[in-house]
Amino acid sequence: MEVTTTDFRAKNDLDGSQSGWFPSAVQDIESISLAEVAEGKTQLLNRVESKYLMTVGQCKRLIQAISDSYRVLEVRDVKIGRYETRYYDDNSFTSYIQHHNGKGNRYKLRLRHYETSGETYLEVKKKSNKGSTEKQRIKTSWPPAEFLPEEERFLEATFPYDCREFHPVLRTVYERSTLVSTEFPERITFDTAVQFGNGKRDISYPGLVIGEVKREKSVKNSPAQRALRSMGIQERSFSKYCVGVSLLHGQLKHNRFKPNLRFIARLSQGGRQPC
Repeated sequence: MEVTTTDFRAKNDLDGSQSGWFPSAVQDIESISLAEVAEGKTQLLNRVESKYLMTVGQCKRLIQAISDSYRVLEVRDVKIGRYETRYYDDNSFTSYIQHHNGKGNRYKLRLRHYETSGETYLEVKKKSNKGSTEKQRIKTSWPPAEFLPEEERFLEATFPYDCREFHPVLRTVYERSTLVSTEFPERITFDTAVQFGNGKRDISYPGLVIGEVKREKSVKNSPAQRALRSMGIQERSFSKYCVGVSLLHGQLKHNRFKPNLRFIARLSQGGRQPC
């Protein structure tokens, strides 16, 4: 297996290890349980999402600035969870091409495994032409296998394509900490140690942090949003799926994603230009 890494380490495989700086950044923030999130206003299956790319240093300063206004999600005494996601597409990469072409009402099909809780969900995400995101999901098993009859029924009701034509094309692994607002229906996630793989090649960005603010549409001036503006960290259109596919499936067009590919290379420690 060819392994490409944007760090100077010889290898940073897809199993990875917890980022050394991240635990200390969230250690002193008051925790909130998964049950409290599910019972409150911050489950946010229908929401507006805003992505932000930043360095480790920027992330540390941001967390410090907003720590009094947020609680950190804690699952089984763990504040930083490992996520593994398998993204599905057909042989024509329909989902990827629709995103690349800016199509409204586009869909993404994925299987997400939460290592800390042991839960796995089959998820369909719909991005509307009005900018909102709707996510529907059902609990399933891990590791991935062919779609079960109940999963096919779920996809028939939520996914506008024949799921039998879709298969895994990308694997992502990262570590995530989630801050939950104490005042607004809003969460902000921080993804570190981000890694992409397709079974033949792996690429990692250990110096990159992907922040994402997930909120109800009415929330427009939260502490996190104010802090991001004051630090000059600008919102960017960013998809792990599209970036991973464009990096690992070079035969596909990716002009739309070149600015993000160059940007994350600059942010990553020791990064080299991936395109």
